[in-house]
Amino acid sequence: MHFSIPETENIQDKDGSYYQGYHVHINGNHHCTLRYKQLRHLHDQLKKLFSHDTIPEFPSKKLLPLTTLQLEERRLYLEKYLQSLALDHRISNSTFFHAFLRMAQNETHLSSDDQKNVHIRITLPGEEVISIPVTPIQETDSVIKRVAQHIGLPEDLADYFALFVQDANEFNQYCLVRRLLNYESPFLAVKLSGESASLVIRKSYWDTTYDDELLKDPVGTKLVYNQFQDDYKRYWIQPNEQQLIPLKRLMEQNKQHDVMKLARQMRFYGSVNFLPCLTDFPTPRTSVSIYALNKELVFRYPDLSERSFRVTRMRTWRITTIVQEHSVDHPKLELSFEYLLSKDRLQWITVESTQVIFLSLCLQSMVEELMRKQQEAGSCSTFPKLADEVIQKLTFLGKNGTLLCISESTGKTRISKDPIKNPLGLKESIRVRFRNGRNHSFEEARIENHAFEDIRDEDL
Repeated sequence: MHFSIPETENIQDKDGSYYQGYHVHINGNHHCTLRYKQLRHLHDQLKKLFSHDTIPEFPSKKLLPLTTLQLEERRLYLEKYLQSLALDHRISNSTFFHAFLRMAQNETHLSSDDQKNVHIRITLPGEEVISIPVTPIQETDSVIKRVAQHIGLPEDLADYFALFVQDANEFNQYCLVRRLLNYESPFLAVKLSGESASLVIRKSYWDTTYDDELLKDPVGTKLVYNQFQDDYKRYWIQPNEQQLIPLKRLMEQNKQHDVMKLARQMRFYGSVNFLPCLTDFPTPRTSVSIYALNKELVFRYPDLSERSFRVTRMRTWRITTIVQEHSVDHPKLELSFEYLLSKDRLQWITVESTQVIFLSLCLQSMVEELMRKQQEAGSCSTFPKLADEVIQKLTFLGKNGTLLCISESTGKTRISKDPIKNPLGLKESIRVRFRNGRNHSFEEARIENHAFEDIRDEDL
């Protein structure tokens, strides 16, 4: 998760007092608006779950109203605090942290009209659209299981799929925008993404050998086969001339298993294709198309030459936001990864694209899948199982001071009878923009690649 707090806003409460709202963005999208005391409460809850030594320091409370300079300083500290939490996988993968973020999103974006059950439309591979009844606050994993139940896919195979937001690009072609994770509500995610956005379900893995599990089930086979057809129509998959004739023959005969066996041999099968962008490799401002594949990124240049960058040779990567004075509302995003070009040569390679956060998340999921295989574990989460008495004491603090209990075992909340009184907020109306200034850049915390540590001489 890539956290940022791009701005703050002085908000008037129902009782006429003011408080400072921090607009929290996750993966480039506005996720929620939180008060300082809500983040402080989160900090206190995390200290109950984890060692005090592993939780980053939280910015201290001030007794007097903050000046504009102090507000900006606090914004930066809170942003750094959330970024530090995201880098600790015990925290960022925990059910509690996801529940906190989901409740914060609900509090920020749910209207009074959204409190009852709703239907969301989800596009299956093959462009079939289904309507699923959900609650507005239902998390992503639960919605995926609801889809599996609706179409007759065995529940144990639902984990092979993920929900994505797709939207039309400038050429009116649909492209993937991002993958939804369990800290957000699919209902709110698509609602906040714009009128042309929609939800699609696709495979969630990179290693194409996992296809074998899905091909044992007729519904799983249909989904895998239809996704192949979709990607083939989008030119994400590029069979060579020798593969085209048998492919067409097998598709005409509807031999789906044989088609999928042949599909695995095709270039870019199982990939995610990104919109054309710019890179500084091998030279600055070079146009490139990027394909994310199993354990690698492939750069394809206008002359159709290719360069592969294996994820195991990326030591670290980072996202940089560059805001120029004349375009404050439209920052430029860059993803840079430090790559081992040869045994003794590390080089930073940069990509400039509107999809760099999605690209970064693809890299992260590749590493997690690779590490899971190496550790022979079923989950990338190292969050320990909590005792019931600890779970029942975990709470979310609402903006109005109401305490909601977070239950990992049921996913439900209940309202406390003893709300906390609101302190008075600031009287002035202050809105702080961040990263303004000529050619000013801000770097997110680097993502360390643990798969890099296992690199061997034969990998070079």
